[in-house]
Amino acid sequence: MHSEIRTLLSSTFGRLLEEQHPAAYARRALPAHHEAQRTLWKELVDGGWLEAGSDAFQEEYGPGMLPMGEWAGRALLTLPYAGSAFLARVLQEQAPGAGDVVLDLAAHPAGIRCDRAGDDAGWIDDHGPSAQYLRLSRQDGGWTLARHDPALLEPVQSLDPTVALARLRGPAQAQVGLRDEQVRPALYCHHAFLLAQLTGAAAAALDLAIAHAKEREQFGRPIGQFQAIKHPLVDAWIGLDNSRYAIEAMLRARTEPDAALAALATRVAAASARRAVKLSIQVHGGIGFSWEHDAQLYLKRAYRLAVEAERAAAL
Repeated sequence: MHSEIRTLLSSTFGRLLEEQHPAAYARRALPAHHEAQRTLWKELVDGGWLEAGSDAFQEEYGPGMLPMGEWAGRALLTLPYAGSAFLARVLQEQAPGAGDVVLDLAAHPAGIRCDRAGDDAGWIDDHGPSAQYLRLSRQDGGWTLARHDPALLEPVQSLDPTVALARLRGPAQAQVGLRDEQVRPALYCHHAFLLAQLTGAAAAALDLAIAHAKEREQFGRPIGQFQAIKHPLVDAWIGLDNSRYAIEAMLRARTEPDAALAALATRVAAASARRAVKLSIQVHGGIGFSWEHDAQLYLKRAYRLAVEAERAAAL
């Protein structure tokens, strides 16, 4: 029964993203304050999806995070859902003082940079002036959660053209110190969701490659019938399926976060995703490198998510 409920939950989330976040939104790099993005964010808020990081949701639907994350990856979601639901909302409700730093999430989606104190880069996804920008920094014996002024963001060149990138500048507008036990469970779930997004983006790219291999013909046959094409596609599919098992194992340990398991899941998911998106480009041939094709969007998104997940695993 619980499995059926989780399946229904993830399919509902998936239909919402499919209907209200087409790939065209990612191509146009729509910021959070765009009318279409505001409409989707309201649906996420009103539907209770920002509660996905809460203890009650995790107790009931925790394993459902994997398909939810995959849907977000497949949709090339350009709203900061993961950071808002799995970090900002959880810290706002469970960590004393965090509520003074985190603004109303219904009106201000939260972009979050997770790093170690002393990291001067401070890169963060730029979702426009209506979003809030938080930095969660690990220090000896604890963490600091700080909110920065959107007006002081400095745009920088981004690998992923679907989401603008900026550097945090200036002093924090508000900040609070947090204990490790207040942050770790939320960060662990956020990390798992990032890996699920990574797997979803790579799986979407692989689906494009498989469909192309069935249609594109050479020497009178679909190219998917040649061993040089079909064997790598199968290997990539198996690699992504292994990623799902690793993420599921990570989610089962969410009540007692396992750093070694998180690091292992990250290595498996990142390697499998990079392999799948590169293969998708290769199978598509010349069109895979073109701006008009979606394969390059998934490749860039997967590489960005892999970097984020690897940084989270090192905290």
